[in-house]
Amino acid sequence: MKSLFELVIVLYKMTFSDSSTITSLNKLLASNNFLEIRSVLIFDNSEQASVPQGLDKRFCYYHSPKNIGLAQAYNYAADQSAKESEWLLTLDQDTTLTREYLEELITKASNVPKSVAAIAPVIKDHEQQISPVRSDTLRPLHKALPQSNHSYSSDVMIINSGTALRISFLREIGGYNLVFPLDYLDHWMSWRILSEKRQINILSSELNHQLSVLDYANSMNFSRYRAILQAEKCYYSLYKTQLLARYRRQLFLRGCKQFITGKFNYGTITFKFLFSGGNNGIKNTKAN
Repeated sequence: MKSLFELVIVLYKMTFSDSSTITSLNKLLASNNFLEIRSVLIFDNSEQASVPQGLDKRFCYYHSPKNIGLAQAYNYAADQSAKESEWLLTLDQDTTLTREYLEELITKASNVPKSVAAIAPVIKDHEQQISPVRSDTLRPLHKALPQSNHSYSSDVMIINSGTALRISFLREIGGYNLVFPLDYLDHWMSWRILSEKRQINILSSELNHQLSVLDYANSMNFSRYRAILQAEKCYYSLYKTQLLARYRRQLFLRGCKQFITGKFNYGTITFKFLFSGGNNGIKNTKAN
């Protein structure tokens, strides 16, 4: 018997009809029942509710009037999962799903050993592989990338979208870490899986996904940059501590570049995080 899945798609400032994840998944469910998929939760973090219509009956909708990020949304989905479901598949709003990916994921989930806590596809932004990447470096896109159709027990990071997590493992570790409501949540989860001596399995299937933070230090608004910087420093200060010294050097060089190129507000906040002793608002506790 094949494993059962619960799916969660998190929306923010986007209607269900504009989400490539929802539209592609709905077409797949209509053309092939994929009976292993028990339910699909649309968790909407937008200010205004946009109740979907005309979708497969397995879709359900939950609206949070406040943007509570990903960690709480994923934990809510895990808490709502049925006892017989084995996997929670987390999805962003702008990932186009394919039949090949779903079929391989469902087949693999029923055959991987219990040591595998996560199954993830290869994710590409255009031609650039963005997941999986190495986690033992601060420049993962400039190193040899992890390969498809392989299981890893160290030095790998997978992004949230398209990743299936064992629900039993999530319950063992107390769910997703609320210290990372959005940014670096995937880094932390990958770190936690491997620190618990579990494995991450990479599929041969590829999905396309637009990663908005590839050039976050130079191209995004100030408040978004500060939030990423906050989570980034917390991750390297409390979890991936072996990279902390290299991370601090990177922050120094980043801040210098921002001042040289006239991005004074960005440079100021970068140096503030570099020279501050704490984590600038993130609780200095190893939650989870």
